[in-house]
Amino acid sequence: MKYIVLISFVLLGSCSLIQRRSDNSNVSSVPEKNLPFEGQVESPRKRVLVLPFIDTSGIKSGQGTHSTAASQGARSSLISWLNSTERFVVISPEDFPKDLNQFLSNFQYDLEAIAKIAHGMGIAAVVEGKILEMRGHKIGSSVGVFSKQGVRMEGTIQIRAFAAKNGKEILNVTRDGAAEATTGRNGSTRDLMDDPNLVGDVAVKAFKTTVKQLAMAIDKLNWEGRIALIKGDQYYINAGRLSGLQIGDILKATEDSEEVYDPETGAFIGHVPGRMKGTLELVSYFGKDGAIAVLHSGAGITENDRVELY
Repeated sequence: MKYIVLISFVLLGSCSLIQRRSDNSNVSSVPEKNLPFEGQVESPRKRVLVLPFIDTSGIKSGQGTHSTAASQGARSSLISWLNSTERFVVISPEDFPKDLNQFLSNFQYDLEAIAKIAHGMGIAAVVEGKILEMRGHKIGSSVGVFSKQGVRMEGTIQIRAFAAKNGKEILNVTRDGAAEATTGRNGSTRDLMDDPNLVGDVAVKAFKTTVKQLAMAIDKLNWEGRIALIKGDQYYINAGRLSGLQIGDILKATEDSEEVYDPETGAFIGHVPGRMKGTLELVSYFGKDGAIAVLHSGAGITENDRVELY
């Protein structure tokens, strides 16, 4: 009888332990990328154009170039981080209707000009990344049998973001990053100084510190799409499943906003919201990221009218 009671207590304790472990594992399994940033409002995914990164770190030595392996790797990492938030759709530069190099001068993009074109593509923000400087110095000692020498590489990067709707700057920050590498007694620290992997590691670490601030800046922008085509009683929207729109969503269609300027000084005052024409109901998807809608209310809706969630 004693053994039976003892076994019962062991089984009960095991069950409760299993239950607690199950509860804990459920909590810890929630991925951090799905947790919203503070103040985030649920909305369709915003389209973001991340321009090819610029590397100006070699300008003083005459080795400056618009693009390097380090800048390309840093850009790829930034895009991966943005995608991991599941709140953005990153548009490829190849989908931009014009050659981006024509907007590049003196190691800087004309972001206002790019933003005007991007707005017509339903893009919310345009992002420029730049490697400003790389500095390296030796670390360690060459004294001793087991001694090692190395290099500490430090760098400074800049990231800018413009709202496509009005061409206004929404983010402009600089960040520092650092990485170290060592070599054996007979190794060359000069080789480490020129190691593109080490330089790339510094750039990636520096840009990583900007991701949350960049995401929060883009989150503050209002989502909007466009009516790309009207065929019969169907309205083709330039955003769909990939952007997070759902079948049954109601969109309001409005005229484009108008710019208002001071009649005396000519200074830009702001945008006047366009007149609301009616509402549309999403009924299906098409293409890579498009949706088909039918008229829900109103009249006079035309192609290129802007749409947003009602």
